[in-house]
Amino acid sequence: MNNKRKFVLLSVFLMITSIPIKSYGTWVQQGDHWSYEDNWIRAKKVWKMIDGDWFYFDQMGHMGTGWNLINGKWYFFNPISDGTKGKMLTGWQWIDGKCYFLSPADVGNYPKGAMYENDLTPDGYIVNESGAWINEKGIVEIPKKGIQTVVERNTLSTVRTVFSGGSGGGGSGGSGGSRGHSSSNISKNKNKGEKPDINPEPNKPTDPDHNGGKEVPEVPIKQYKYTVRYMDIADKSILQIITGTGKEAETIELIHPYIDGYALCKRQKETLVLTHDQITLNIYYEKETPASPSEARKIDWILKFVEEGKPDREIFKGQKGKTEEGKELFIDFPETIMGNDKYYYYSLIPSPWSVVVNGNGIQKYYIEYRKGDHLPEEPDPDAEAKERLNYWLNISSEADQCITGERPSAGQLVSESQEEGNERLFNLISMADGTDRKEVYVIAKGYTHNAAVVGQKFPAVKNISELLLEQLIIDDEMYTILKVGFEKTYDENTCVHSYEVIDRMAPACMDNGYETVRCVKCGKEVTVILPATGHADSGHDGICDICYKPVDETPEAVRYSVGDVQFRTIGNRTYLFRCIDDDYEDAMNNRQKAALFLCDSIIRSDIMGSSKKINFGDNNNYKYSKIREWLQNNASDSQFLYEAYIGITRSYIGSTFRGTYEQLNESSLMGFDRLYQSMEDKIFILSVEEALKYRDYLWSFNGSDTKNPDSQISAYSKGYYLRTPQNGGLDDFWYGDGIYAVSLTDGNIQPVNVSETSIGIRPAMTIPQG
Repeated sequence: MNNKRKFVLLSVFLMITSIPIKSYGTWVQQGDHWSYEDNWIRAKKVWKMIDGDWFYFDQMGHMGTGWNLINGKWYFFNPISDGTKGKMLTGWQWIDGKCYFLSPADVGNYPKGAMYENDLTPDGYIVNESGAWINEKGIVEIPKKGIQTVVERNTLSTVRTVFSGGSGGGGSGGSGGSRGHSSSNISKNKNKGEKPDINPEPNKPTDPDHNGGKEVPEVPIKQYKYTVRYMDIADKSILQIITGTGKEAETIELIHPYIDGYALCKRQKETLVLTHDQITLNIYYEKETPASPSEARKIDWILKFVEEGKPDREIFKGQKGKTEEGKELFIDFPETIMGNDKYYYYSLIPSPWSVVVNGNGIQKYYIEYRKGDHLPEEPDPDAEAKERLNYWLNISSEADQCITGERPSAGQLVSESQEEGNERLFNLISMADGTDRKEVYVIAKGYTHNAAVVGQKFPAVKNISELLLEQLIIDDEMYTILKVGFEKTYDENTCVHSYEVIDRMAPACMDNGYETVRCVKCGKEVTVILPATGHADSGHDGICDICYKPVDETPEAVRYSVGDVQFRTIGNRTYLFRCIDDDYEDAMNNRQKAALFLCDSIIRSDIMGSSKKINFGDNNNYKYSKIREWLQNNASDSQFLYEAYIGITRSYIGSTFRGTYEQLNESSLMGFDRLYQSMEDKIFILSVEEALKYRDYLWSFNGSDTKNPDSQISAYSKGYYLRTPQNGGLDDFWYGDGIYAVSLTDGNIQPVNVSETSIGIRPAMTIPQG
């Protein structure tokens, strides 16, 4: 064991103990551990600021590396022997393929360096309880990206490249180098990481012939290009440049060149890990004899790597910088590279190249490459799997079309989580009609779907089966194809009814008629009264134009009670409406001698097809909304007779508490009397005021005495719109993007965006009372 120590005299009088003081002392290596001694005293269980960086030493005096839990907070110390090993890291850091945020300063509950956990970072990103960055899909993970605390060493197919430099030339700044203070270097174990006394020459491929050459095994198929710039730390002028290529995650060992008149700055990196393409590393040198900036003029220069005879076509990232006039600039570059067009290119001059920088203005230099052979196209290893995936996408699309009437896109068929797959299944099952057996497909990307939840969500769905058909691997992602079979049974209380007329007697002048409908799913039959029409006497001769009887008789009036039902046709479907108020007051609180009927089901937003889903409109003005337009165009039933005043008089802010349903608290909504709107319709949707008044009916459907919102919930009917706008909180009201809705999933009244397509329509109408 080498325990050689170097000592430095500390002669600084500490006047203000609360300010961190730069530490002077000696680094000591014992086996695989580093410790630090200050005035012969070993640092233990303490933080130390050394050369401007923070280090931590445990109870044994060992320098911390990797993750360390200190006073209840996690910190990360550089575990890599790159000259900054043990340094406390801050900011965003990729570690073992995940991204963590380490506080860059003392902020709130996070001391400098402490890991944020289960919180929002200052720049607006979310991290989970383990500190990993997450988005809507979960943890953001890129395998092998960033610092690896567990390293796998793979034997590379190419020879490891070790660069050495010549004299002269330049590069630009970074961090790294040996840890220590201004007058002490760490003595290194000669059995580990010792630099060779003689710098080897760079490995170069055989020069190509004039035909471009055929085989270049040294060039990896997937290359990461890098640049090392050696720079004057004082004025950032470039002294020398090295460029090269290597494989992803390859470690390039750098042997820093001797540059006449300069000395390598401390803590400069000795290796470069190729974590991404076009990586640049700056290494700093300082002049051995300080020179006045006025003694030398700096010349700007640009170097481009171009195709032979085509100076405008760059095939490799160029370089630029400043160099003292009259000094020689050295550039080390790869003599064989592969372009983005998958062709090999061979330099016409050997590496390194040098030039004495002189002249006025920006000096432009070019290194030309001759175009060689094209890299042979490799067969797609996933071609067969992709063909199979397309087959299943087509099968799944056809199965969807049998239920929805439309063929979905490929993106709609692939789910990337259990939640996405469930929503797809629930939507298809809710749309399926009839009692015959149906089969649908789930194509799960990156997970295996479990369809067991279908039975819990739909008690009336029976004989559920799931069959794993195939698993495919494409681009390292697993695709699992699952076939789900089911049969629907129907109960009157849970059925989303689809009625057809089975019997009808038209009303006469003096006699009521009737109409009987039956649900094609559950078989429920309902009969409603059709009021007598009364006499018609267009000629004013006292004789009815229809029955030819005297018109002095009037039919017996029909009066509707709460719970009575009526049928109306909207579009090409028949809907049941149920009376919820036998003495309706309009928006101006005027009694209309009419009964209010509310539709017993929700019209889904995909009523015209999943590719033509209806949203509320361009803003929250119901008078000019798409919802009102659709109702006006499709409610052509001649029995929609009575126009009610429904003008908007108030806007609101706030929402009722989730899960309170009809037990809602009105005080959580605040209304503003800033509107007057003239509007009358035969069919309409409720306002917030009406929703509060008729709260007992908001979450009840199909005549149920209790709330049963699950009978209506789907991807296109998670709630239904109200006609009341959300207030923007300004002194003057302006129509905006917020419109109120009754949420079936959240069990409350809340504003939603007018562009939302998961909200349906629950129409209402009034009928005059006799």
